[in-house]
Amino acid sequence: MRSSINSRVVKSSNVEVSAPRMVECLAGFQQLSDCLAVLSLEKDNGDSARTENVDSDSELPDKEDIVCEADSEELQRADQEEVNAQAAEIISNAEAEAQKILAQAEADAQTILAQAQADAQKIINQAQDEVESLRQEVVKNAQAEIYPAAREEGYQAGRQAGEAEGLRLRENADHLFQIAQRAFQEEYAKVDNDLLHLAIKIAERIVRSTIALEPQRVAAIIQSLTLLPRERQGWLLHVAPDDARWLEENQPPCSWIIDNSLNPGDCFLECQEGVFDGRLEAQLDKLEHTLREELEHGGLESINSDSGSDRADLSPRKSLKDSRSDGGDDWAARQCG
Repeated sequence: MRSSINSRVVKSSNVEVSAPRMVECLAGFQQLSDCLAVLSLEKDNGDSARTENVDSDSELPDKEDIVCEADSEELQRADQEEVNAQAAEIISNAEAEAQKILAQAEADAQTILAQAQADAQKIINQAQDEVESLRQEVVKNAQAEIYPAAREEGYQAGRQAGEAEGLRLRENADHLFQIAQRAFQEEYAKVDNDLLHLAIKIAERIVRSTIALEPQRVAAIIQSLTLLPRERQGWLLHVAPDDARWLEENQPPCSWIIDNSLNPGDCFLECQEGVFDGRLEAQLDKLEHTLREELEHGGLESINSDSGSDRADLSPRKSLKDSRSDGGDDWAARQCG
């Protein structure tokens, strides 16, 4: 009976443990956990079997069975301690192996990470090189295709802009030239007008000086005035106070009065037809007006031929013999002597 019990106890306490092996990462830890679970399950099954054996042996009431049971319990305790020791050793070895596996996994992870980073950096560098090469190629192709067209387009645009700018500058230059030419013409015309006015004033001074030296020259003016009217009645000659002196000695062929508003050498004739002005200032003003019109219309070439009608006021309409029967021409001839 004892050997049978011992055999069963010993047999039931035999535990097979898988040899520890290297695992990697999570799969290794999972496999180690499965091994420990198998070990714990076999331990529980052994305890249950021993309990059943003890229960079945307790039915024997003899002393032998009691002694055998005591030995069996002691042996069971010894086996349990041995199993516990083996289990503790297995667990310790498993933990050490797990630590080793974890350290190795961490080292492998670091190595893999470093290698992955190096590979990633290499890929990035290679990609950057390829991108730079592609960019240079694209730029080169774009320059080869676009540069000639852009150059031609820029040339045409620049040429058009230059032509437009040149046209604008030319128009501005023409405008400025016209302004300058107009200003020059205005100044030139102003100078002409000033010179004409100055010439008229000089002529007036010369004529008045001549009349002051030779008062009898007024007789020619009076003769010209007496030749102008068609009617021979109602004449009245106005003369200057300085000219009345010699007119009293040599009476003109018509009635006359002294006019204090007249300058020496001036006179005018009143008649039924109107007033015939023989004043020097009026004659010079008319001459200046005629010359100024000639200047404004382009020159003085035609004054001698065209201005005869303007000076007809002092030219005789008829000869002295046809218009006068009282010897007016003889009077003027005597006075001008």
